Amino acid sequence: MFYLDRLPCPVLVTDGNGRIKYANNDFKRLADATLSGDMDQFFPPASRIFLQTHAWPLLLRNGEFNELYLQLQSGSGQLMPVMTNARISEAEGSAEVIWLFFVAKDRQRFETELLKARQQAQESAAQLAKANLALQSAYAQLANYTVEVESEAEQLAQLSHSDPLTALSNRRALSLHVEHWLASATAQANGSLLLIDIDHFKQINDRFGHAEGDRVLIDLAQRLLHSVRSGDSVARYGGEEFAIWLPDAELDEASDIAQRVHEQIRTLQVANETVTVSIGIACLQPCERYLTQLLAAADRALYEAKAQGRNRSVRHE
Repeated sequence: MFYLDRLPCPVLVTDGNGRIKYANNDFKRLADATLSGDMDQFFPPASRIFLQTHAWPLLLRNGEFNELYLQLQSGSGQLMPVMTNARISEAEGSAEVIWLFFVAKDRQRFETELLKARQQAQESAAQLAKANLALQSAYAQLANYTVEVESEAEQLAQLSHSDPLTALSNRRALSLHVEHWLASATAQANGSLLLIDIDHFKQINDRFGHAEGDRVLIDLAQRLLHSVRSGDSVARYGGEEFAIWLPDAELDEASDIAQRVHEQIRTLQVANETVTVSIGIACLQPCERYLTQLLAAADRALYEAKAQGRNRSVRHE
């Protein structure tokens, strides 16, 4: 039964009378006891009563049960709240029961509910069964909370890949886009990059304030998105500098995109003064340290565009 050790939870196998036949490593670590004899040794009195009055009858009637709340007791006496699934199966002509245990993460809540269940068990087995239904509801709430946490984690992951001001991709996302392309690109494929810098942006902040500077960045970001093809990536690379990643684009096609950028921002103004950009264009086939080399080439071209008087595009040949 080595395959049971691959399951991500403690597993116990017994015969139809609860005699232990096998336990995987997770159960051995959890129970911390000698795995021989009857399975009742792993349960405190309240859970033993529940097993005899509810769990076993349900199992023998339906052949299985799901998500019954119990407590396991380790060899040191530590009590652990668990959700339990069980199923009867055939093995070598005889019946055996496979028990799966899922340790409850919200320990304090489940231990409180278990205390209520113990008190009810002293009155009658029927009341204990009723308490088990309440515990299933609590488990469902815990499952809903887990979904909410996962959703928040996804939102945080998305935020970690985007620029908070412009909502464009950031450097990290740009790197991931390029890596994704490299994973499937042929050796003869070409990828291009545009580095775009707003001309004299510091003067905009100094003369009109940072709020107006932020407006220019946000407006420019939208115009860049309107300039690219489907499948291209626009990123805020830092400060007033932006990058456009063009997978499977030759240098001429990248130059066409750069021209669209100039046309898109022709009407972008601050206090009736036109905003302009300088653009460096680079194109490379897959190679070692690909993005680093591509950025360096585009940066050299951008520097040349500024040296030639700004408001223009220069290609790295």
